[in-house]
Amino acid sequence: MVSPHFTMPKVQILVANAAQARFFTVDSPTGDLHELSVDVNPDARLRSEELGTDRPGRFVDSSAYGRSAAEDPTDLKDVTIERFARQLSEKLDLERTQGRLERLYLVSSPPFLGELRKHLNDNVKRLIVDEIGKDYGQLAARELRKQLPERLK
Repeated sequence: MVSPHFTMPKVQILVANAAQARFFTVDSPTGDLHELSVDVNPDARLRSEELGTDRPGRFVDSSAYGRSAAEDPTDLKDVTIERFARQLSEKLDLERTQGRLERLYLVSSPPFLGELRKHLNDNVKRLIVDEIGKDYGQLAARELRKQLPERLK
């Protein structure tokens, strides 16, 4: 027998940029957002110089005079942003495997959205209903809700 009651899928909205990520849920397709958690990446707000250096090692080249860098330097700010995107993608996959995520809306600054996409596994990617390439990280839940589709599936 089919239940006459509508069952809302477990919808989450991730609102993120390189510095912070806010996870929201809704109780109904037109309902208000409820904040579940906030993850912070404080290193994203620092300049690369403030994070330290990742200067490459040096070696002596026997066929030439002098020393050479072993590899190109790595921008530590990029490394922290990539690490944060990977952590968020792992969190989303955990939410999925624990049955708390069936539909996903991604709202993110365009550069971070691209980084996040690189780390999402195929199981989480299949749950994405919509992506919004805007940085709404500082909006209150009520204002953020106005930026989303009227009906969340």
